[in-house]
Amino acid sequence: MAVPLREAQRVTDLTVVPHAPASPWRRRAVWIAGTVAVLALGMILFSGGFPESLVVDAAKPFNAFGDWVITHQRTNPLFVDFLVPLKNGINSIVDQLQLLLARMTWLGVTVTVAAIAGVLAGWKMAILAAAGFVALGLLGLWADSLITLTLVLVSVGVALVIGIPVGILSARHARLEQVLRPVLDAMQTVPAFAYLVPLVLLFSIGTTSAMIATVIFALPPAIRLTSLGIRSVPETSVEVGSSFGATSGQVLRKVQLPLAKPSIMLGVNQTIMMALGIIVIAATVGYPGLGLNVYQALQSLNVGAALTAGIGIVILAIVLDRVSYAWSRRDRTRRGSTTIHLFGFSVSRRVGVAVAAAVIVAAILIGREVLRQENFPEGWAISIEDPVNTVVSWITRTIGGVTGAITDAAVKYGLDPLRSLLLGLPWWMVCGGAALAAWAASRSIALSIVSFLCIAAIGVLGMWDIAMDTLSQVIVAVILCVAIAVPVGIWSSQSDRVQRALRPFLDVMQTMPQFVYLVPVVALFGVGRVPGVIAALVYALPPGIRLTDLGIRGVSADRVEAAVAFGATKNQVLRKVQLPLARPSILLGVNQTIMMVLSVVIIAALIGGGGLGLAVLQGLSHDHGRGMVAGICILLLAIVIDRITQAMGQPSGRKVAKRDRTVGWFFGTSRMRRTAVLQGVSQIPTEE
Repeated sequence: MAVPLREAQRVTDLTVVPHAPASPWRRRAVWIAGTVAVLALGMILFSGGFPESLVVDAAKPFNAFGDWVITHQRTNPLFVDFLVPLKNGINSIVDQLQLLLARMTWLGVTVTVAAIAGVLAGWKMAILAAAGFVALGLLGLWADSLITLTLVLVSVGVALVIGIPVGILSARHARLEQVLRPVLDAMQTVPAFAYLVPLVLLFSIGTTSAMIATVIFALPPAIRLTSLGIRSVPETSVEVGSSFGATSGQVLRKVQLPLAKPSIMLGVNQTIMMALGIIVIAATVGYPGLGLNVYQALQSLNVGAALTAGIGIVILAIVLDRVSYAWSRRDRTRRGSTTIHLFGFSVSRRVGVAVAAAVIVAAILIGREVLRQENFPEGWAISIEDPVNTVVSWITRTIGGVTGAITDAAVKYGLDPLRSLLLGLPWWMVCGGAALAAWAASRSIALSIVSFLCIAAIGVLGMWDIAMDTLSQVIVAVILCVAIAVPVGIWSSQSDRVQRALRPFLDVMQTMPQFVYLVPVVALFGVGRVPGVIAALVYALPPGIRLTDLGIRGVSADRVEAAVAFGATKNQVLRKVQLPLARPSILLGVNQTIMMVLSVVIIAALIGGGGLGLAVLQGLSHDHGRGMVAGICILLLAIVIDRITQAMGQPSGRKVAKRDRTVGWFFGTSRMRRTAVLQGVSQIPTEE
């Protein structure tokens, strides 16, 4: 027994020296110090900017193409036999639909909208739709609202006619899905402002350019969510249909499409909202309506008129969004139902449709034969333009010093220094920074090389200075947005009461078209770069907050309970368990925030934001070549930022998954973006 006692005594005499893990902040401090040193040396030892000797006149061939279009548009078969008939056909469809809505009279249109909403989505949505359209009339926006609604209806109809069949084919043919992926990603990544110039070159300004731009912008969700819905149908359901002798077409019609309907309807809803989001941008190519009212009012700094038209756009957006969403949800919760529930009564769906049709016909007849008034009665209209301008003047006098100080501070200590830094660095160092960020995010040499080349291409195209101006605005807005969105998202995830309180505000913020955000900030901060940054900040907050909340709440309860069982406090659970596991969702929110900020910063050129957006705006009126080049640079900048931020959110390591190294691996949809779509679909209520 002596030996074991001696061994026990030795163990007792041992002194335990705890070894705390090295703080990650030491390594981070070294990296920060090294980065600052490299930047300082770069600015001291090397000349900044992009050398003129490497710049090519990329605008020249585009200008030459524009001249060729002007010369041959009346003789070349491409125009005579295809583009001109296409333009005339689109113009005719839009004009005829506008004429039809006008002839239905304001009473007929209001009742028609309410009846359709009631049949599809219930009586509550019928009341909402009717109230919304009456509000448009009371604001004096009736005629302009119908013009805007016409463009939305035609564009959404064309987008769905193209998108749903293409989505079905994409779901059934994997190779087609791989080919479509880079195209759709580019359509979603590039701000819509960027591809207006080539449309103006081919179709000139007017309805056709506005409609095609709207279709391009609104098409991707219809294709993606249709494809996702069909591919998400359980394989067992498909096998059961096939085992009963159903053909491939019958399986599609009888099994896959009905089960995929929630996802398809979500795509319809997103298509409608994206079409509304480009309405004001369509005004820059000459399309009238509410968007043109906002555009012209902002140019003349008439905040009252701009706010009035902006409220009209928001009303249209809320009505269309709520009705389309309620329609999809109602169909899922009452699948196979042949009755309509109205004020506690149940009637046959056929009877309900017949009654709705009779009410619509009666309303149109009353409007045409009794009231004899197509437009909303002018005597009922209430103008809020003068009161709003009075309030704006009072606000400017009262807090103008504060907002002016904020503007000056943001320019002096944020925007100007960052722009000077980017312009003061040698071009290769900025490109190298993009490559280093790509490597740190993805550990992919290919992504690093392409990121370097894309940023360098901006300089080669002669847009270096204005691109750095745009990038500085994006960086400042993103820093502010992330600094607000992530803490608020964490707060929301820890309290159901906070989440319920935030939900209506986030819903409204996500429903409003991006350009509407420029109206109140122009009233407070005037024109320039700062209003664009603030509008981008407000517009991009919802996805950051929602996805942070969603990621933390999505952490498995078993892991949280295990941490609590080991004695972890609530803060320790949050820091050590929930936040690390929610990282992909949070970084997805950062990705979406950055892309939304970029889109608003681009269109902020309409209120003096400058940068690449201003070059595109100028290209729409006189310098087509420069506008085209600026659009290409927006594409390059957007894709680099998008791919780097997507790579940051890749779960299970930073390497890009092998399956993403297919056609369009650089432009393609990352695992993170696919996860976002799946999360969006998973929130759709299931069948009751």
